[in-house]
Amino acid sequence: MTDAADEHDDRPVRGPRRQRILRVVVLVALCALVLPLVLSLASVAHAAASRACAITVSRYDASATGSRVTFDLFGPGGAGWLCFADQQAGDDRLLANLGMIPAVPREPLPDSDERDA
Repeated sequence: MTDAADEHDDRPVRGPRRQRILRVVVLVALCALVLPLVLSLASVAHAAASRACAITVSRYDASATGSRVTFDLFGPGGAGWLCFADQQAGDDRLLANLGMIPAVPREPLPDSDERDA
């Protein structure tokens, strides 16, 4: 004796069209969750790089009129935020690679003679 439910166990619970729609909805929902996080991280990193570049330019180039940062995957020193000093003549001078997580470059340590004095 067979039940009516046992006869239909071979069929998928959802049809192919419904599965495709469900996959699209899930992908859109994941993008809606991840995209604001990525945009927020990029905004925070750009702001930190701008502040670090302004400090670097004021420390190492007194004749600069301003500073700007760009993110470059294949820049000198590897991927990271590049700090440029704006010059009067319109030429930009590369000062530092601030890295993937932007930070102010450290000043060189003084020589041992200067520390003892």
